[in-house]
Amino acid sequence: MSAFLGPIHYWLYHKIQIQEAWIHSILEAASAKGWHSVSPEKLDAAWGKLELPPLEEVIDGSNIHGWLHERIGLTEIRLAFLLTTLLNEDTSRLANLKQTAYQFGKKHTVREEIGADEAFKILEDTLLDGMPCDHVNHIAQRSPDKVIWRKTQCVRTEYWERVNGDVTVYDTLRAELIAGMLAHCSLELSILGNNEYEISRKGR
Repeated sequence: MSAFLGPIHYWLYHKIQIQEAWIHSILEAASAKGWHSVSPEKLDAAWGKLELPPLEEVIDGSNIHGWLHERIGLTEIRLAFLLTTLLNEDTSRLANLKQTAYQFGKKHTVREEIGADEAFKILEDTLLDGMPCDHVNHIAQRSPDKVIWRKTQCVRTEYWERVNGDVTVYDTLRAELIAGMLAHCSLELSILGNNEYEISRKGR
């Protein structure tokens, strides 16, 4: 990778920032519910604090790829640990965590008049899926009315395994987050099975 910062690096860093914002929304919801098994301080102590100031102020210019990869790993293990710890204490919390994810998604809602292809691009610009070179999402069909894609690999399984968690929890909450993002438009997410997903017009 180039030793100079380019748009792709800012794009990826932005997605890391969004995931950390989601983590903080979960922590806030947990505190409001009196779930004190994980606090911001406990999370930082367990896996390290992830501070995200302007990229150009902190990145290691001699190792841009490695530096960003480390931050992706840190935010992934933080999210996996947080969710696993909360659910290990009480599995019924999943319903509230789904609502938290949905409300967080609504903070990043797409505009009302938008095509499926545009909406998919916004999802790609918002949600973290490893490094660009991982090529996680393979598009099978793309148009303003419908986008179908396949997840070629799960880049976060290793982090969930490290905390003895179930990575399908992430998939469930991600679907809720996307539903929140699409809440004010005529599109909806469908899970087709076999790691295939679809965004299409409601009622089609």
